[in-house]
Amino acid sequence: MDFNNFKELINKTRCTRRFKENQTISKQDLIDIVDLARVTSSAKNMQPLKYIVINDKKIVKEMADRVKWAAHLTSWDQSEDEQPSAFIVLVNDTSIDGFVMVDAGISLQTILLASRIKGYAGCALASIDKEFCKKEFNLASNLEPVLGIAIGIENEVLNVVDVQDNDTNYYRNDKDEHCVPKRALDEVLLGTY
Repeated sequence: MDFNNFKELINKTRCTRRFKENQTISKQDLIDIVDLARVTSSAKNMQPLKYIVINDKKIVKEMADRVKWAAHLTSWDQSEDEQPSAFIVLVNDTSIDGFVMVDAGISLQTILLASRIKGYAGCALASIDKEFCKKEFNLASNLEPVLGIAIGIENEVLNVVDVQDNDTNYYRNDKDEHCVPKRALDEVLLGTY
């Protein structure tokens, strides 16, 4: 993969909140994606993250129904026919010392990129129902859900747009396309020396 292909992959990898219904993602695809996440960098190489892959339709629906999908889109909530086909839950093993949020960020991006390469889209969710996950998946007391990633076939147009008036809130435009404002390079690049 050359730099331009990688740049295109990064630009196409946005959080998707509307998915095509009645799609199936194989458990093996999800395991393949987690297998990549597990070998990424880990702070102090402590590797406190564990993973749960879910493609059981009943459990996926229960999880999707419990998520707050878009904090900045207050008048929108995901409908049943827009729900994902799968979830991956990142779980912190608190018996292992580490910087779990650093690892979670690295793992999350790896999962989203790997999903995109496999033809799927994803959405990172801090708003998963962590208590539901603990009970549903029989997690031991040292295992704490950190993030969920919804995965499915994208069913919306996503646009990266320039930040206007310092407003970074994502929104839907008049065509109902999801727009994600990003700061300009000259705003975030503090210097070159």
